[in-house]
Amino acid sequence: MYAQNLVPNSSFEQKYDCTMAILSNAKEWCSVSNNCTYFYSCQTDPAAQTPLQYVNNCFQSYQVARTGNAYASIYGYITSSSNTPDRYAQVKLIDTLKSSKIYCVSFYLSLWNYSQYSTDKIGAVLTPTPFPCLPPATAPNYTITGVTPQIFSPAGVQLNDTLNWMEVSGTYTANGTETYLTIGDFFLQSQHSIVQSYPTNCNGVADYYLDDVSVEEVQVAKAKNDTLIYAMDSVIIGANNSEAALFSWQPSAGLSCTNCPNPKASPTITTTYTVTKTQCKAVTSDVITITVSPTGLTEEKQLIKNLFIYPNPSKDKINIKVNTTATEQFYIKLTDVLGKEIMYDKFKTELDISSLPDGIYFLSFYKNNQLLVTKKVVKQ
Repeated sequence: MYAQNLVPNSSFEQKYDCTMAILSNAKEWCSVSNNCTYFYSCQTDPAAQTPLQYVNNCFQSYQVARTGNAYASIYGYITSSSNTPDRYAQVKLIDTLKSSKIYCVSFYLSLWNYSQYSTDKIGAVLTPTPFPCLPPATAPNYTITGVTPQIFSPAGVQLNDTLNWMEVSGTYTANGTETYLTIGDFFLQSQHSIVQSYPTNCNGVADYYLDDVSVEEVQVAKAKNDTLIYAMDSVIIGANNSEAALFSWQPSAGLSCTNCPNPKASPTITTTYTVTKTQCKAVTSDVITITVSPTGLTEEKQLIKNLFIYPNPSKDKINIKVNTTATEQFYIKLTDVLGKEIMYDKFKTELDISSLPDGIYFLSFYKNNQLLVTKKVVKQ
C-alpha cells in the first residue's frame, strides 16, 4: 500500500472559478482570520496570476508554482501590527490521523519578491476541530491565540529565499483525533527572528507563497525477506513504496542502484544489504541477506526452477507444485509484508488463504532450516 497524502488539493490546483483571488476559491481550503490570497494561471486580476503578479512597481512579484500552476499565500510579518499577522490557510484532512502513528508533515514556502523582511518559525498545527473559516469578503473575525504548532521551521533560520521553494517539515506522533491542518504564523513577533533581508524593497512585510502541503504516515524501511540465489542470478530487494523519501543501500557491490527504493541485487558472494530510509525527519532501516550458492547444486536449484504457485493472485486457495519427489523434506512459511509469521508447516500442495486480509504475502520454502526461495503471493 502506498503512503497516502491526507491533504486534499495539496497543491491548490482544483478551484471553483477563475475570478476569486481568495483561498476559499481553492477546493477544500479556507482562510482563518484574514483572507489568504489564492494565485492561479487563469486568474484575470494581474495581482493574483501565476507566475507573475503586478499592480505597480511596489507591488510586483514572480514565482513558478512548485507543482502545477497554482499556490496560496500567508503572512509571516507585517510592520503595522505588534501581534501575529493573523492570516492562516486551513484544510480538513481526508481522514483522521491514527493513534500512535507517526506522520510526516511538510509544506513549501517562498518569500515574495517585494517583501522587505524575512522571518522564522512558520508552522503547522493539527487539531481535532477547525478554527472558524472566513467567509468570502468578510472582515477579520477570529484570532488564533495560545496555540503552539507541532511543526515549524527552525528558530533563528531565516525563510528568505525569493527564488526557490523552502521546505518546512517534521514528524508528529498522532493521538488519534486530529482532523484539520492549519498553516501560518502562530508566534508573537517578540518570539521571532525578523530580519530586514531586502531593505530596498517597498513593503514592510514578510509575505510567503505556499505550495505542496502534505501529511503522510511514515512507512518504515523494508528490505524484504532473506533469500537464496544461484551464481549469475539476480533478485529485486526492497519492498518500499514511492512516497517522498531518501533511500541508501549498503554495500553497493552487486546493486543496480544505491539510492532507489527497490534495487536489483546480483551479488557474487553471500551479502547482507542494509537499507536506510529517511522520510521527513524519521530514519528507519532494515537488512536482507542474499545467500549465493554455486551453480550446479541439484535439488535446491531444481526447487527454485520448477516451483509453480497458482492462481496468483487468488481469493481463497493457492496450489503449490514442485517438480521433485522429495517434498517431504520441505517446510513452508507464510509471512506478511512486515515479516509477521502467519503459518509455518510441512510442505503441502494447497494453501487456504481465504481468511487473510487482501494484500501481499511472502511464501518461503525451507529444507533443513535453510531458506531456499521466497515467492510473493497476492490475496485479493
